[in-house]
Amino acid sequence: MPQVCSVSEWTHRPRFHHMRRRGTENSLMVTVDVLIIGAGPHALTLATLLSRPNNPDPNSDDSLLSPSCSNSPRSEPHPGTYSNRCSSSKKKRRPTTERTPEERPAAIPVSRSPVPPPLSLQVVDSYGEWTTLWESQFTALSIPHLRSHVLVHTDPLNKRALEEFVVKSDRSADLHCLPDQVYILDENAFFNDMRLGKKEKKRLNITSTLKKSLSFSLPGTKLSVDFFKHQVERYNLDGMLMKGTVERIVPVIEPREEKTDCVKEGDVMRVMDGDKKKRVKYFQVQLREGITLKAHRVVMATGPTRAPMANIPSWVKSIGESYPEERLQHTVHLMHCLSNAKHKESETLLPEELCVVCERRQRVMVVGGGLTSAHVVSLALQRGASHVTWVMRKHLQLKQFDVGDVEGLVGRYSHVEHGIKMDGQAYLRQFYGERSLHKRLAMIRQARKGGAVTPEVYIHLQPFILKGQVDVRTYCQVSEATWCYKSQAWSLSLSTGDHWTGDMIWLATGCKLDVNQDPLLSEVIKDFPIQVIDGWPCISENLQWAEGCPLYLMGQYTALQVGPHAVNLAGGQAASKRITEDIMRHRQQDTGAASELNGEKSKTREYIQQMQGLLWL
Repeated sequence: MPQVCSVSEWTHRPRFHHMRRRGTENSLMVTVDVLIIGAGPHALTLATLLSRPNNPDPNSDDSLLSPSCSNSPRSEPHPGTYSNRCSSSKKKRRPTTERTPEERPAAIPVSRSPVPPPLSLQVVDSYGEWTTLWESQFTALSIPHLRSHVLVHTDPLNKRALEEFVVKSDRSADLHCLPDQVYILDENAFFNDMRLGKKEKKRLNITSTLKKSLSFSLPGTKLSVDFFKHQVERYNLDGMLMKGTVERIVPVIEPREEKTDCVKEGDVMRVMDGDKKKRVKYFQVQLREGITLKAHRVVMATGPTRAPMANIPSWVKSIGESYPEERLQHTVHLMHCLSNAKHKESETLLPEELCVVCERRQRVMVVGGGLTSAHVVSLALQRGASHVTWVMRKHLQLKQFDVGDVEGLVGRYSHVEHGIKMDGQAYLRQFYGERSLHKRLAMIRQARKGGAVTPEVYIHLQPFILKGQVDVRTYCQVSEATWCYKSQAWSLSLSTGDHWTGDMIWLATGCKLDVNQDPLLSEVIKDFPIQVIDGWPCISENLQWAEGCPLYLMGQYTALQVGPHAVNLAGGQAASKRITEDIMRHRQQDTGAASELNGEKSKTREYIQQMQGLLWL
């Protein structure tokens, strides 16, 4: 077990000396207040906020960094001594010696009532280390930088934390600028924005002010990993993390007092049952290692990349003959390969030796039109594939960010943040004001618009597409697949009437979102059934599963409440604030220290303010 570190003012980490293994009754289980399942970026954000829900970072530098116009290291981080040489705007900048309300460290708006007892936190993760799987995914796919800008990160207490880390550690060389322009030569690809005219769809244009702003630089993968580690050390979070794989979450129902009333109906006395609402007393969380944890509240922050959740096309399930498993793979296995090897005997091997996409001279097919599929195409070319066929259901879309679009960053709304016009405030106001969850789901799908590729990746692949080494098959699907043992090759029929013969197939089809099929939630669904729309759970605004069941969700499962950005880093910050506020409110009520929240305001306004500086993603 990890050693317990010194505690913060608000939390303590329980020592699990009395873990109980299934089938034994030799000791009592330790009960924690909050158990977080998963140790990815969302879990890191939540753990940071729960560890000090009312207290800003004591080590935070209150000086606000100004946007940098180059990737060269800077010796003076203070804005008062720096003039933005890159900006062509002649407007005077607002003095930045003091943070605006939305730039100050976040704090949960609870009143200054008597402080409740320390909140005990525990985090359990299959790999036993913070953000290991996230790092593995980016390394396996050779992703050089994040898709989101430096204002979007995992520290909920300081919006400028990543920028400050870059300056203090002299890492500005690890920031990537947005591209100036992308001219699209492939007829199958176009810029994803329905507002643009025909000519503009062929061109992706970034203004120089936006491109050269430090706030909208894209952090490198290694920089982000180092920032995560810095955050763990800064907030003393290692002591709450233990290694273990959760297999079951069992809600233990609180015994209800039988209250009955006798009501006379005519000549018959009818016995009326009292309140029948179920309430969870605590959760038993069973691990594969034989350990059972006990928690009053559980947060699922596992992400959508678990192997059982992989989205497997129907034609794969219809393959009649047996075939070598290594010849047809889903990218979810590729994402786990480094993490699994890290804890085995493969530590001396390089990432490219562990995550083998194909062999030299092989013919490869990649199915899917998102960014992951593009990275797999690139990896196959690097490994020496003779030819890559890239199959996708729709057109090849280009999009800089996951949600919204680049033109929208300086688009049609008047909201200004950090000196740059931002898109999205009006959209979020409409989304949070919409009461119909079906309409919200439609808005989510419209905002994300399916899989898309970044301009940088497209630029890299464009020469291979033009010379025919990569064949992009748009509006195309696989109809049937057979494996020939004689030729040791695949034979596929496509919906376009064409046929493909090759050696290796990669499915970059993502992971299915269906809460009813999630094995970790089966026991909870049985006791607390809720409405589900196309696999999306209809949870509360506070991201709690149901009344009386203090199980909270993070990530894509929360999209109907958080918005289309729920799965992204910005969504992790929004979810963390909602969950922490709800937990602390109940904490005060349970300890008799409850009082009204200070500064009451509409939820819509509050949720929009949470996203200040994070739009778009």
